[in-house]
Amino acid sequence: MKWLILSLLIIIFLTILSLSNSFIKIHKKVSFQFNFSNPYIELNLGIRKPKICEKRVWEINLSKNEIYFFENCRLKIIIPIAYQAPPGKWYQTPTGYFRVGIKKEKHISSLFPVYMNYAVQMYEDFFIHEVPYYLDGRRVDNNFTGGCIRLETEQAKKFFEMARAGDLIISYLDMDNIKVKDNFVFPIKKDQFYLRQRFNSPLRTSWHSLEDRKIDYIQHAGVDLAPDNEAKDLNVYNIYDGKIFKIVKNGENDHGLGNTVIIEHPDLKIYSLYGHLQSINYDLKEGNFIKKGKKIGIVGATGYGCNYWRVGEDGCDKKGKLDIHLHFEIKIKPVLESPIEARCFINGKYKNCYDYTPNNPELFGYYDPLKFLTK
Repeated sequence: MKWLILSLLIIIFLTILSLSNSFIKIHKKVSFQFNFSNPYIELNLGIRKPKICEKRVWEINLSKNEIYFFENCRLKIIIPIAYQAPPGKWYQTPTGYFRVGIKKEKHISSLFPVYMNYAVQMYEDFFIHEVPYYLDGRRVDNNFTGGCIRLETEQAKKFFEMARAGDLIISYLDMDNIKVKDNFVFPIKKDQFYLRQRFNSPLRTSWHSLEDRKIDYIQHAGVDLAPDNEAKDLNVYNIYDGKIFKIVKNGENDHGLGNTVIIEHPDLKIYSLYGHLQSINYDLKEGNFIKKGKKIGIVGATGYGCNYWRVGEDGCDKKGKLDIHLHFEIKIKPVLESPIEARCFINGKYKNCYDYTPNNPELFGYYDPLKFLTK
């Protein structure tokens, strides 16, 4: 009897010990520590995964006003953003893939009489820096903006110290809180994608002007939606009932858009465009009716006859990671180019505009897809 009781006690003890170890393991996976000597959150083990896994990655989540730093694909710190430029302007904070450029601890703006200390170049004229202040010491208010990201002094200093030239920067918006209007279907599964290039985001193509920088930029005419690392559904869906107006095959005068489908929506008097598809649904035919929610194809990186679009330098012969995404437009005409004639300065020449316009795309027959589709 004593041996039976002893055996039962040993079994109970081992069971409790096993459960305790399991709890500790689970707790370690999800726990984080706060370093109360500064406002940064330092994580023991990063649960969040980076959009792209490299040795050093800075993710700028414009939806949540946070910067995430990943080292060897593990989340290390989160830095709060004090201010970002408002969307809808030519100088809105750019989205996309960039690399850390020059750094200046003491910096006076070349455009405005303000100090922008702890300045780290994000993209061309756009920096991440301390909240600016005038030469007399007064801080600027939120009506003062040039498209940069501002951090409070301690955070700016920390970011300045940690950022290294060449670090990958991913500036994006997530879509957690986006609600689609009842009569539409979103073109991808938004819980598995992020918005890596938004409507009207600036792209610099010339270096002509010192006084009016917007002359040197063109504006993104659609949205680019990229899948998360763990995305399961890479399908692209029709947003609304309509007719298949045009199917463009990769390499067949696609102007960089690759496999592309344009759908007419007569009730709405608009056209939706789905570009860079890896493949197009084989049963789609020009002139056929297509219901909303119908699969159009699969997201890809096609253009100019190959998997052209890359994270970094683009090209058919490049070896960088494929920039897999859907380029999605809503416009007033069923064309690849700008619906209202526009000329964009690209590679030293003025050309017809594809994907971009020389000013706000709404002036050239485009609609902001997020405004159009969401509540």
